[in-house]
Amino acid sequence: MLNSSRENSTINIGYNQDYECSIQVNRWFLKPIGAWPRTNESTGTDRFLVKLLNLVCHSLIVFTFAPCALFILFEDTNLEVRMNAIGPMSHWLMSELNYCCLLLRANDIRSCLKHMENDWKVARQPEHREMMLENAKFGRFIACIAALCMNLGVCSYTIITGFRKTVFHVGNETLSMFQLPCPFYTKLLDVRFSPVNEIVLGMQLMSVFIANSVTVGACGLAAVLATHACGQLDVVMSRLDNMVDSRKGQTSDSKLAYIVEHHLHALSLVLRTEKVMNLICLVELVGCTLNLCLLDYYFLTEKSKETLAIYAIVYVSMTFNIFIFCYIGERITDQCTKVGKRAYMTNWYCLPHKTAAGLILLISRSSMVTKITAGKLVNISLATFGDVFKTSFTYFNMLRTVAM
Repeated sequence: MLNSSRENSTINIGYNQDYECSIQVNRWFLKPIGAWPRTNESTGTDRFLVKLLNLVCHSLIVFTFAPCALFILFEDTNLEVRMNAIGPMSHWLMSELNYCCLLLRANDIRSCLKHMENDWKVARQPEHREMMLENAKFGRFIACIAALCMNLGVCSYTIITGFRKTVFHVGNETLSMFQLPCPFYTKLLDVRFSPVNEIVLGMQLMSVFIANSVTVGACGLAAVLATHACGQLDVVMSRLDNMVDSRKGQTSDSKLAYIVEHHLHALSLVLRTEKVMNLICLVELVGCTLNLCLLDYYFLTEKSKETLAIYAIVYVSMTFNIFIFCYIGERITDQCTKVGKRAYMTNWYCLPHKTAAGLILLISRSSMVTKITAGKLVNISLATFGDVFKTSFTYFNMLRTVAM
């Protein structure tokens, strides 16, 4: 929308470096699992390799959570063992759903990234570029923290559990095996004996990398797109502050026209971001609520201090994960509302009557609340973050009543 009025603008020579700063962390996690959008210049061989990589990633994730689901439903074991298996299984299931969402929305993600690249190209004024860079660095910081928390929590659980040996008896023999992070239905494969035990453990460890990359990539992508949109809205507010200034040789009408166009351009990115992220937000909202409930249950039933420490790390990582989605949803809503407030606070009384009246349209558009949703059902905000905790504790009390 905004490209037509920006084509004659001076190109930001260092835009590639700025754009790279925004997306680099996300590409590190999404490209190895084939979820990074392909460019138009991709060859047939590249597309085939990506499809093959997608098939391998899907297979490894499904190979981990599907036998675990069968274990929970049909394995001849007690309720406590089944309950302990639900938590790990839900993480892999959430990752598979998010992976499917990322692949289904590949074209929309590509459009968002192209939108960002064009914005960096025309960020020619130093103060506007600084605003965008500040928001881009914040988005990158969120992506890095998400990667640290998720990998620290899930990987520590997987590695410590996976390399812990457990003893079992066959007749009069006492044997040992590596304990699998995600339990496996024994009627599919008897994972107690070597080399099946080691092979399945190795495949689950590989799937951990894929599952974590999906979660971190989705979370980081939401943060980067949202913070970039906030940076564009900061630029709009900066232009509103300078609209009365006539020293730059532009008429107030032309300034207002450019501001309105830029505002709609920024809102279009918000709408695209919501389209990309709404299903992922729904998966994370439901999944994290379930996982927090289960972790509360594990804190009561687990006796090993080492395992309790791992659960605490996972609890923190899950909490931060859902907090990121809620925070960026809240920030986008606040930022969109601020544009209308800033338009009202300008020195509109110094503008020509018709130009000042044009600000009413900008204020009216800003009063229409823009939100990120979870599946078009729940608005993502900090209030939702509180609701997740209240709901998880409600389910925990129900679970404790039934299972303990």
